[in-house]
Amino acid sequence: MIIKYKLKLILKPQKATPTPPIAPILGQYGINLINFCKQFNELSKNIESDFIHVKVLIFQNLEYKIFLGLESLTNFIKNKIGIEKFSNKPGLINKNFINFSMINQISIYRNNFEKKKICSVRKMILGTLISIGMNYE
Repeated sequence: MIIKYKLKLILKPQKATPTPPIAPILGQYGINLINFCKQFNELSKNIESDFIHVKVLIFQNLEYKIFLGLESLTNFIKNKIGIEKFSNKPGLINKNFINFSMINQISIYRNNFEKKKICSVRKMILGTLISIGMNYE
C-alpha cells in the first residue's frame, strides 16, 4: 500500500472523541472519525500518561494505521520532578532547578525509545528545560 499522508498528533489516551481538535484534522482526509476514536481508545486503554504522541499513516484507499508513541517530554519531566506548573514567563522567571544526574536519568530513559545519540537526547532535554523555564545545574 502506498502512504498518502503522515500525521503527527498529541492526544490524551482513552479520551478521543469525534469533536475538535481531532475532527477537523482527520476529517479533511476523509477518515471515519467514530471508528478512529474507537480504535485509538482501544489501543491506548493501558496507558496512564497525560498526553502521548500519535502517528497516523493514511494510505491511498483511505485506510489508516495508528502508531502510539511516548508521552511528551514536558509531561514526563513534570511527573518525574513532581511539579504542577511550569513558569509563565520562561527566560524571565525561572522557577525550579534540576540537577545533571536527573537529566542523565531522563536522557537514558528516553534514549531507549528514540533512535538518537545520547548527546542529541540530552540537548533535546536541555532545550525543553529552557523553553519551560527551568534552570539546571
